[in-house]
Amino acid sequence: MDQLARGSTSTVHEKERRRVEVSGIVQGVGFRPFVFRLAHAYHLKGYVRNDTGAVTIEVEGWTHQLDQFMQSLQYETKEPARIDTLSHVTLAPVGYQQFSICESKQGGLAFPPFPADLAVCQSCLSEILNPQHRLFHYPFTSCTHCGPRYSIIHHLPYDRKDTTMHAFKLCPSCERDYTDPNERRFHAQTLCCPDCGPLVQVRIYEHTPIEGDWIRIAQQSLLRGEIMAVKGIGGFHLLCDATQPEAIKKLRVRKHRVRKPFALMVRNLATLEKYFVINMTERNLLQDRRASIVLLRPKPLLRKYLDVSILADGYARIGVMLPYTPLHTLLFSTSLSFLIATSGNLHGQTIVRTNKEAFHHLRGMADLFVVHSREIKIRVEDSVCQVIDNQVQVLRRSRGYVPEAIKIPKPKEMTEELVILAAGAEKKNTFCIIKGDQAIMSQHMGDLDTKEQMEVWKEGVHHMLQLLGTNPSITAYDPHPRYQITQEFREANQGKTCFPVYHHHAHMAACMAEHGLEHPVIGCILDGTGYGRDGGLWGFEILTGDYVDFQRICSLQELPLPGGEAAIRQPWIQAVSLFYEGMQDFDSTKCWAEQQFPMFKEKLSLVLAQLQGKVTTLRTTSAGRLFDGVSAMLGICLQSSYEGEAAILLGEKAENSIHTKGDEGYYSFELKERQLFIRSIVREVLIDIDKRTPHATIARKFHHTVAHMVCAGAKLAREEKGYPDVVLSGGVWHNRYLLSYTKGLLEQEGFKVYIPQVVPAGDGGIALGQAVCALWRWQRDVSIGTRQDS
Repeated sequence: MDQLARGSTSTVHEKERRRVEVSGIVQGVGFRPFVFRLAHAYHLKGYVRNDTGAVTIEVEGWTHQLDQFMQSLQYETKEPARIDTLSHVTLAPVGYQQFSICESKQGGLAFPPFPADLAVCQSCLSEILNPQHRLFHYPFTSCTHCGPRYSIIHHLPYDRKDTTMHAFKLCPSCERDYTDPNERRFHAQTLCCPDCGPLVQVRIYEHTPIEGDWIRIAQQSLLRGEIMAVKGIGGFHLLCDATQPEAIKKLRVRKHRVRKPFALMVRNLATLEKYFVINMTERNLLQDRRASIVLLRPKPLLRKYLDVSILADGYARIGVMLPYTPLHTLLFSTSLSFLIATSGNLHGQTIVRTNKEAFHHLRGMADLFVVHSREIKIRVEDSVCQVIDNQVQVLRRSRGYVPEAIKIPKPKEMTEELVILAAGAEKKNTFCIIKGDQAIMSQHMGDLDTKEQMEVWKEGVHHMLQLLGTNPSITAYDPHPRYQITQEFREANQGKTCFPVYHHHAHMAACMAEHGLEHPVIGCILDGTGYGRDGGLWGFEILTGDYVDFQRICSLQELPLPGGEAAIRQPWIQAVSLFYEGMQDFDSTKCWAEQQFPMFKEKLSLVLAQLQGKVTTLRTTSAGRLFDGVSAMLGICLQSSYEGEAAILLGEKAENSIHTKGDEGYYSFELKERQLFIRSIVREVLIDIDKRTPHATIARKFHHTVAHMVCAGAKLAREEKGYPDVVLSGGVWHNRYLLSYTKGLLEQEGFKVYIPQVVPAGDGGIALGQAVCALWRWQRDVSIGTRQDS
C-alpha cells in the first residue's frame, strides 16, 4: 500500500480540504457507507463517490481530524473491501455543509476492477431464518457485504442503475434502509424485499408456474428423488437429493456424466464437520466470501447416509460446498442435508444462464425448474479449490475470484500502460486482460471445441472489455495449428501486434507471474499434451527461461501415441504402448495385450500395427499419457469417461493408502541425451504386478519415480544454468500426492520451489502466462527497435 502523503506546513488549528483517491476492491463491498460513517465520526464534510476504477473522497475539516480520518481509512478497512493504493492532495477549503454519497462518475479504465460475487453473510442468513423479520424466507436478501456483483453488472461504476437490479424499484421500506446511515443496507445496490424485488417461480419446463409455497414444492420434489434446475448467482445448478442413489444414477444418465464425481452442497458447517475431516485452512476456505467447492476427505460415518461409490468412486476426497445464497439455503430442511450440486450444462460446455436457455438445454435433464426474474448478465461457474500441506490451491478460478486483479511483474523500463488480451487454451479456457501491472483473468469458460462455445467465449470477452472501457492493442495466443480459438482469434485481431506463446512456456510464465518472479527459473511442466516449439506434442518438460524466451533442457522420451489425440480417452492403448517401449519385443507385446485386453480385440490389431511401424503414429512426451498407461496396466482405468480420469484415479490410489506403509522407494530410470527413458520403469512395474504387489504400493512407487525424474531434470538444469528457483506448473500438478512429494524432494536438494496457488496449474492458468509473456516480449522488441508480429 502506498504511504500516506503528509502535508508539512499544516497545523492542528488549520482547516483544509483533501481529495483522496482509493483503488483496490472498493466498489460493491460497502466501502462508501464505511467512508460516510468514518467522516461523520470525525465531524468532516464533503463527499464520497465511485469512479470507474476507484473511489474518490473529498473531506474538509480541521487538520488533526483529517489526519485521524486518513489513519482510520487505511487501517480500519475490513474484508471484503481491500485498499491497494491510497493517495491524497491538499486543497483550499470550499465550505462543504455536509458529508454525502454522490452520484458515481463514469469514464476511464477500471483497474483494479469491479467486485466479485459474494457469498451470503451471517447477518442476512439470520434474517431469512427469522419468522419475525420482514425478509423471512426471502431468497434474494443481501446487503453491502454480500450478494451478486460481477454477474449482474451491465456497466461501471457499480451502481444499481447499471446492474440487472435496475428493473426493481425500491419500495418505501427498502428506500428507508438504503438512505439510513445506521442501517447495514445503507447504499446497498442489491437491496430488495418481497414487495419490490425478484420473485421465485416453480415450473415444469416453461409451462404455467405451479401455485403455492415454492420452498415446500421444491423440497418435496427433491425428496421424491427428482432432479431440479435452480437458477443461482452465475447460472443454473442441477440438484438432487444425495442420499438417494437412484436420483444420482438418473442424473448421471441424463447429463451423460458416466463416472466423473459430483460436488456436494451440505446444509451447514456443523453438518459438514460431522461427516468430513476438515482442518482450519479448509474451514476458513469454506466460510470465505468466495464460497468455493473444496475437496475434503469424508469420514466413515458419511457412508451410512450416502453411497459414496456413486458420488465419487475411487476418490479420496469429495468436492463440498456450503450454500452460498439465501435461495440455496432455503432448499435444505431437517430431511435434506446433502444435495448433489452440479453445473446446469452438458459436459464441457459453459453453464446455462437465462430461463429460456434452461428450458431449452436442460429440458431433458430436470424434472422441475426453480427460476426467478433477476437477470444474470454474465455466466460464472463455481470455483474449485483444494488444500495441500496447509496451502490453498485453486483448481478452477471462477465465481468469487473473478474479476479480482492479480498484480504482475512489469519491465522496470516500461513507461507505457499497454492493454493486452490473451486468448487462453482451448480446454478449460479462461482469457486474460492486462493493463500496466494488473491482470484480470476471466471466469472458467469451458472447452472451446464447438461453434456454440466460441460464441460464449466471444460474449465473455466483449463484456469484460466493455466493462473496462478499452480495446487491446496487443494480443497473445497458443500457436497450436488445430485450435479453433487460435484461428478465429488471429483473424479477429488482424492489424494488431500478436504474440504466439507456446503452451508450456505459458504454463511456466503463469506460475512465475503469480509469485512476482522476474529472474530466469527452471520450469518443471507436466500436463496432458501441448503444442511444442518443434511441432510435437509435449507434456513432460524441464525448461529454463523467463517471460521472453525459454530453453528445453530435457523431457520424457518420445512415446508412441497410437490413434493420435483421439485415443487419449483410451488408456489401455497407452498401456500397450508402454509395454512395447519397455520390452522392445513385438510378439511379447501382442501376447500380453491379448491377455490383458481381450475386450478390445478388434481395435488391438490396428494399435499393434502402429507400434510395429506399419501405420504412421504420433509420438508424445506427455506426462499425462504416461500416467494413463500405468493406470491401465494396473487395471484402474481402461477407458476414460472424462479428461484425465485414468491419471487422476492413479493419484487417488497412491494417496488413499498413504498411511499403511512408509516410502517404498522408486523405480529406476535413465537420463541421457536430454531424455528421461522409462524402459526400466515399465519392466519393474510389470515385475511388481507379477509379484502381486498391492496396486497402491505400485502407484506410490510410480509417483515417487516421477518426482525423482523431475528432480533429476531440475538438477541438470541447475548444473547448466545455475538457476536455484523451480516453478511447478501444468495440470499434472493438481495431483496432491505428487505435488507434495516432489516439492519436498526438490527442497531437500536445495531448490526454492514455487507452486501454483491462486492461478490454476492446468490450462485454466494458461492465459495469464500468455499475457505476461506478450508484455515482456513487446518491451524486448521496443528496446532493440523491432517488432515480433506473427
